[in-house]
Amino acid sequence: MIKDRNTNFEEHSIFLAEIAKNILDGNDSFLAIPGVREIIAMYLLIPYTTNDQLDAGMTSKTPQLDLSEEFMSGVNLRNLRDTICHSFVSVEESSPARLGRIIIDDRAQMDRKTHNQQVIKSKTATVTIAHAHQKLSELHTKVINSI
Repeated sequence: MIKDRNTNFEEHSIFLAEIAKNILDGNDSFLAIPGVREIIAMYLLIPYTTNDQLDAGMTSKTPQLDLSEEFMSGVNLRNLRDTICHSFVSVEESSPARLGRIIIDDRAQMDRKTHNQQVIKSKTATVTIAHAHQKLSELHTKVINSI
């Protein structure tokens, strides 16, 4: 049975809080759920995908990734950052038996004005966990090598 949009949204929103709660409670086994590591890695990209660096007065600069670089599925790093900061990223049907996909909210594919004009706001980008893992590894390696 396909769940309605509100149920799906509530479950995805709760999933992010469950990730945080389990990590804070020391439940490291939660990291073994397919997609959880990738979601955390996406959030950890935020400092490197900002328009203006927060390094005024510092002798060193924070590494910065090219915001126009495509992450995947037509989503560039700027839009991925905005979506992570203002909406959500989650995983569908994630279990060892059924390897789900990373779900990136529809705001990652359009600006706010275009999103607000949408009558049905259910367009999402999806990425296989394996592809997201590979791309995130490449991006974090770029950050490490830029120092």
